[in-house]
Amino acid sequence: MKKSLIALAVAGALTAPMVAQADATLYGSLRLKAVAADKKDFNVADNSSRIGIKGSVDTNIDGVKAIYHGEWKVGNNDDASFGDGRLAYVGLTGGFGTAAIGQQWTPEYSFATGTVDILDGNSTALTVDVFRSPNVISYVTPNMGGFSGALAVVADSDAGNNGEDVDSYHVAAKYSVAGFTAAASFIDDASDDDEDRTAVSVAYAADALYVALLWQDRDAVKYEDDSYELAASYAFGDTSLIGNYASEGDASGYGLEVQHKLGKQARVFANYLDVNDDAAASNFAQKADTFSTGLRVDF
Repeated sequence: MKKSLIALAVAGALTAPMVAQADATLYGSLRLKAVAADKKDFNVADNSSRIGIKGSVDTNIDGVKAIYHGEWKVGNNDDASFGDGRLAYVGLTGGFGTAAIGQQWTPEYSFATGTVDILDGNSTALTVDVFRSPNVISYVTPNMGGFSGALAVVADSDAGNNGEDVDSYHVAAKYSVAGFTAAASFIDDASDDDEDRTAVSVAYAADALYVALLWQDRDAVKYEDDSYELAASYAFGDTSLIGNYASEGDASGYGLEVQHKLGKQARVFANYLDVNDDAAASNFAQKADTFSTGLRVDF
């Protein structure tokens, strides 16, 4: 896999003019951090680094383009190898909206839960656990006066899905006006847990201020839980102060972060996460008090 990707990168460099003509964009984001977690050794860790290519090509259908997007993890291990694929999909886009097939962001994250995923450090999106999914067929409407919606099905990729042909169904919608955005999503999961997931978010953005509130409900055969997460940021020039607070049952935690831009494509951050003892038994993405500081460079 790694050799193939290296060969692809070399071939891409040799054919740069042709790539440019095809409206392709090669991009990446390298993110590394130093982490000190409670009861764990000091560590240097990857912070969701990735590299990708995306673009579109004309079709013989008036007003319709074919789109493509591939994205891969980049590790900071001994050989700094390419990791698993994050995104790999193709589709068609035009005045009717966008239809795509492959591994892509879920409507839940794109519309609702991603609103609280605004920090660079360990405390971001504590209650969010559905980001991307493989085997997705999706449709997203065009923006219609501030309203947009999405539908998706995840094809059968799991042997433990009660014999259903489809793993899950997704539906989401949002409406934006005057800086406010309200969104909701629902997932009907056909796994053995038979989990239904509902998420509702409200966000507000105005100049240097951003605030988002997320509520989620998970209802399954063996469990049911609700979670809340509040995230906010305020920018002072190139410096932003960011925080979040999350609660799920008896578990709770908060994060504080300072980000400073070093230009349009680089920034440093320092983040502190504090969670209570019940976080270890929760669905929180992080289970322990953590301090992290790192550098992010985009290209």
